[in-house]
Amino acid sequence: VQAIVAKGDPAYGINTGFGLLAKTQIPTHELERLQRNLILSHAVGTGEDLSDNVARLVLLMKAASLARGYSGVRRVVIDTLLALLNAGIVPCIPSKGSVGASGDLAPLAHMTLALLGEGDVRVNGVRTPAR
Repeated sequence: VQAIVAKGDPAYGINTGFGLLAKTQIPTHELERLQRNLILSHAVGTGEDLSDNVARLVLLMKAASLARGYSGVRRVVIDTLLALLNAGIVPCIPSKGSVGASGDLAPLAHMTLALLGEGDVRVNGVRTPAR
């Protein structure tokens, strides 16, 4: 991913817009904001939160999937997911409202809010802001 960004070649969703904006190249200095806004825009779930056990499983499965090395994420992302898991910090993930063919965009966006210091988490069963 870093090589693509450094070279400046367009790569969908890395340095371009999404959907109809796929041909719109995003300036390098805006890439972090693009990715942050993507997470914020997909955190649209509703309903009761997943149980702590299910939310922990989401963290574990996402870390395992990313660790396979096909997703272009930095190691720190995987380490942070595992650190949350090991610290007993559970992202509040609504049980309904997902979008997209994969069906996991909204739940994973809510999971990722915790990594950004946004949204809510549960610590020892108590809901609290992630900040």
